[in-house]
Amino acid sequence: MSAERADGVRPRASILKLSGGLLITVGLLLLKLKGLVYFVVAKFKWLFVNPFEGFSLASLAVTAGSMALTIAAYVLKTGWWGFVIGFVLITLVHEIGHALMMRKKGLEVGAMLFIPFIGGAVTPKQQPANAYDDAQIGLAGPVAGTIASILSLGIFNAAGNPLFLIVAFAGFIINLLNLLPVGVLDGGRISAAITKWMWVLGGAILFYMMVRWRSPLLLLVLLLALFQIYKAITEERNEVFYDLRMNQRATIAAAYFSLVLFLGYASVATHRHLLTLQGDP
Repeated sequence: MSAERADGVRPRASILKLSGGLLITVGLLLLKLKGLVYFVVAKFKWLFVNPFEGFSLASLAVTAGSMALTIAAYVLKTGWWGFVIGFVLITLVHEIGHALMMRKKGLEVGAMLFIPFIGGAVTPKQQPANAYDDAQIGLAGPVAGTIASILSLGIFNAAGNPLFLIVAFAGFIINLLNLLPVGVLDGGRISAAITKWMWVLGGAILFYMMVRWRSPLLLLVLLLALFQIYKAITEERNEVFYDLRMNQRATIAAAYFSLVLFLGYASVATHRHLLTLQGDP
């Protein structure tokens, strides 16, 4: 009888004990996971809101109409539907990034507008509280556009279709250029939270690009940037608006330069890959 217990009952009890321990462990892990999910949802719930909430039918019509017009203009220029749609979608994701951050800051989102050969724009109906909030809104667009470009690169790596590599390259480049520290670009509103002296550097880079490429569009951007600098100097609200703590400036600087370095690297790497596909050394 004792031998039977040793061979049968005790092992069965051990199995039950082990199973019970596993169930308790799994239960505890699920509880921890549930807590983590609740934390993530609570922390990032602003990512799951409708960025177009509050848009009137007229605003939505402007967004859709300007987007369709932009696609048509690019297709007429390039004749390449696939690339144009991918590029405009990255621009859309970029603008949605701005809109989501505006919502996170408690600001109502104005109309979203696409402008052929220039890009897109979305503005809040109220002004941000300070340059720190404004910089975060400015960063959200290029971050979202960069993520969209990385997804396009991932599709290329999975499917091997070079169209997605070209779209990724264009996305990296356009988001990088948008980070130039010039008042009318996202880089202008971001760099203002670091130091407005960066606008001088941005103006010099823009002037060089304008002279090198002889672009009337860059001349217009430069004139708008000069007007922005004039407003920053003369407006009374700017003393308080740009009065930030050192840790706020450091946070924005770290995010800004990290994004610039990543986009610079990604642009060069994808360009080299494109040259390899074309058979160039």
